[in-house]
Amino acid sequence: MNNVKMNTRLELTRQALAVRDYKALRNILQDVHPADISELLQELDAGDAALLFRLLPKDEAAEAFALLGAPAQQALIQSFSDRETAALLEALYVDEAVDFLEELPANAVKRILQSSTPDMRAQLNRFLQYKEDSAGSVMTTELMRFADDSTVGEALAAIRSAPRKLAMDHVLYITDRQRHLLGDINLYDLLTAQDDQPLQSLLGKSTQQVHTDQSTDEIIALFRHYNLYAMPVVDTENRLVGVVTLEDVLDLADRQATQDVELMAAMQPSEATYMDTTIPRHARNRLPWLLLLLISGMINGAILGGFEQVFMAVPLLVTFIPMLTDTGGNAGSQSSTLIIRGLAMGDITVRDAGKVLLKELGVSLIVSVGVGLLTFGRVMTMQGGSLMIALTVVTALSAIVVLSKLLGGLLPLLADKLRMDPALMAAPLITTVVDALGLIIYFTAAKLLLGM
Repeated sequence: MNNVKMNTRLELTRQALAVRDYKALRNILQDVHPADISELLQELDAGDAALLFRLLPKDEAAEAFALLGAPAQQALIQSFSDRETAALLEALYVDEAVDFLEELPANAVKRILQSSTPDMRAQLNRFLQYKEDSAGSVMTTELMRFADDSTVGEALAAIRSAPRKLAMDHVLYITDRQRHLLGDINLYDLLTAQDDQPLQSLLGKSTQQVHTDQSTDEIIALFRHYNLYAMPVVDTENRLVGVVTLEDVLDLADRQATQDVELMAAMQPSEATYMDTTIPRHARNRLPWLLLLLISGMINGAILGGFEQVFMAVPLLVTFIPMLTDTGGNAGSQSSTLIIRGLAMGDITVRDAGKVLLKELGVSLIVSVGVGLLTFGRVMTMQGGSLMIALTVVTALSAIVVLSKLLGGLLPLLADKLRMDPALMAAPLITTVVDALGLIIYFTAAKLLLGM
């Protein structure tokens, strides 16, 4: 929302809340998108936010609540009774209700479930048992399902009498009487068919589907490959149990991208946003990696100590260490970034390791010539520089660039093969490994070429 418009609305809302002008509040909220209402609620204190929330129509309140972050949701329900919270859960889509409950303490979840209807309680308990980051944990059950012996007219009548908007309302899923999935029908095809036509006659090609235990990574890949906007979820007996929507997949992709960025920056991923994460939590997410990188720096210091006689004999060699380590780290991070992205998009797989190896080897040889020529000229123009020192630095630099690009290309593939997140093999880790190996290569080359 435009900041000026948001600030104006916020000021008017606070003024109306101060005098408890409920008519003015309802006028302010009229025709406001739930996403903007959620922003408004987050700017108010807990008491005023709860009062404003109670003035919203049921469906709008549920949608605005689903768009709030977990801390804001928990702050809002502090003013609610367990019965009110249970009623709110009934209005939410099931997957949104599950996401909310997963952030609450166990005793609060137990109280809220006790206040829910038996059907809702059974459904939520079933969802809470699915593995995290599985299709079952992100699907919703609000979909249109009809038996294969139903007619178009019967389906249309059922849609018209639906009590609430569904999460997936432009695709019908067709099953037999035992809920075994047979296929789907686009809403357009339904609307253009004759009323007495059997639904089974409208079924087209086979429907892409996922099982409840399949990973969210697989779901994202399938949506991208088949250009889907919804995908049915079935259990082990091929019975329809829910649907994953494009909105769910976009949320998953956003979360996955955020986690990858944090891993690539040497931090533990966080479920909460930056502003919602506490200072101690930020520190816990960052400190382990910083300690690991600190230890690697100590190892590099020990490597330097082992070659003390070399750089004591030719002090000029020391001046090139930052250039060598930085160039190696940068070269490796270029390769790892491209491979990590390729793996995430499905453009590269572990089977492509040989092709990646050859491609990165070719690239590294070409760029080595470029950086080598510049480095050679620089060393030769320095005071104390000589042909042998220039050859030593250029040889080491070329070897470091080749090694770093090969490591940057292959380590993410190795991580993927070991079922680890390839983003772990990003700039910080690549730089750490290349720094240590680069120092060994540099001073070994110096000993051999300079006769030490």
